[in-house]
Amino acid sequence: MKVCIDIDDYHSFPRYDCSDVLHELISSFPEIKFTLFFTPYMKKIPLTDYPRALDVIRRMIESGHVEVFPHGLTHTKILNGEFGGLPRVSARRRIQKSFSLFTKADIPTGRGFKFPWDLYNRAALAVLEEMGCALFSHKTAAGFRGRKVLWRDGRNVRKRYIQTADYDYGRPSKVGDDDIVYYHAHAQNMRHNGIREACANLTAELEELGGDVEFIFCSQLAREAGPGAS
Repeated sequence: MKVCIDIDDYHSFPRYDCSDVLHELISSFPEIKFTLFFTPYMKKIPLTDYPRALDVIRRMIESGHVEVFPHGLTHTKILNGEFGGLPRVSARRRIQKSFSLFTKADIPTGRGFKFPWDLYNRAALAVLEEMGCALFSHKTAAGFRGRKVLWRDGRNVRKRYIQTADYDYGRPSKVGDDDIVYYHAHAQNMRHNGIREACANLTAELEELGGDVEFIFCSQLAREAGPGAS
């Protein structure tokens, strides 16, 4: 089976910088891969305020363990999320600025975008279409003419919670050899703090899956998910 791990809300600020946890997971699973959805101006803190954290991420990208895509610009709510209530010109300005901040910080990013809280409107989708950006979403986004990378259950994709020891969120569904197991997490929750997304719980989940696992990036999800993926 294949395993795909995404981590939202990443940033260089210590609260959102879980690179030490990623190193720990890489030590346990040398082939592991992570897709970081990185907010470059999180809560009005520019990513460049913490250059050492950026050095770590660059090395992880170079080693093949990490890929990065923008996750909004500020992750602050403006009406319906950050983008759901914006006119087209404002959505374009924010999306372009997000990419430009990564360029200035010398952080390579893929040509794709995930909206905070998965909230967006038709105007924001039109901007992604014009810019040639893939949309990462758990919704089908009917009418979107660009490339979509969906992480909802479907075809051979199986979402699976990073569980607490007592499986407070229900026993994970059984997965088959041809399935893609998709873990969705948040950077600020990856510590050893007992909540479901903690490093220790993800380690236990991956050990339970067994040894015959191939790790893939989120950018590979559409083409790996079989016919009908876009």
